Amino acid sequence: MLPVLFLLLLLLAEPGSSATALGVTARTLSPCYNADLRPASQRLVSAVGCTVLLTVSPLNASKVVFWEYKEGPREGVVVHYAVDRPTNTSRLYENRTRFNETDFSLRIVLQRGDERLYRFRSESEATGWFQLRVVEPLSEPEIVGNSSVKAGSNTKLVCNVLEGKADLYWWKKNGEVLLGSDHIQIVDNTTLCIPKASMNHSGYYACVVRNEVSQNETSFLLHVQNAANVVLPMILVCVLIGSLAGVFVWCRRRDRPCRSGCR
Repeated sequence: MLPVLFLLLLLLAEPGSSATALGVTARTLSPCYNADLRPASQRLVSAVGCTVLLTVSPLNASKVVFWEYKEGPREGVVVHYAVDRPTNTSRLYENRTRFNETDFSLRIVLQRGDERLYRFRSESEATGWFQLRVVEPLSEPEIVGNSSVKAGSNTKLVCNVLEGKADLYWWKKNGEVLLGSDHIQIVDNTTLCIPKASMNHSGYYACVVRNEVSQNETSFLLHVQNAANVVLPMILVCVLIGSLAGVFVWCRRRDRPCRSGCR
């Protein structure tokens, strides 16, 4: 009994035995934003516009192989290869794939709709499904708000991302991370509210956005004006207008006697 068990263990441990699982390994090729470039064996996160390399472990000799995709209940073929025949590529992947006939690896330049399950299949073997997640890199965010406000007034800054979906937002002022307080409130991470702004709130505010493949930020200069700096110019303007009006009235009164004396 023991010799039989020992023989079975040897067969299971033998690299070339049928017990060796056939699997897909994928990695993102450099350069590609902040995407992880390390190989993955079950799931890979990559970015739109980047190139992904799908490879398969050594397999038995085969004359016909397929790279297939699955999206919900729908399945399709990415590449169909048969010995001594041209490689047949699906229209969905035309002009952005490269199939290696030697090791059966596949390169794909990613688009938004490529987030699917993938597998390799031959006449006698098939891998499990490999999950590929495709994320759009973030554009530089924009901050919307008034750049100059009066002291004592309420103001807010809103951070918008035009391309891509941000998973994380945070705010900085003059290079330091901002935390919510009674003086500054952060609403839904995207909006910075400043009730009763003071001179101390003046400075450079930055909105930082991040997702699985990219990080970006932009800055905004906020200037809070002292109330005196606003009221004093208005008083001077009123005084000037009043003075000019007084001079105009005085001149008219002075001209009247002269005109009557000349007649």
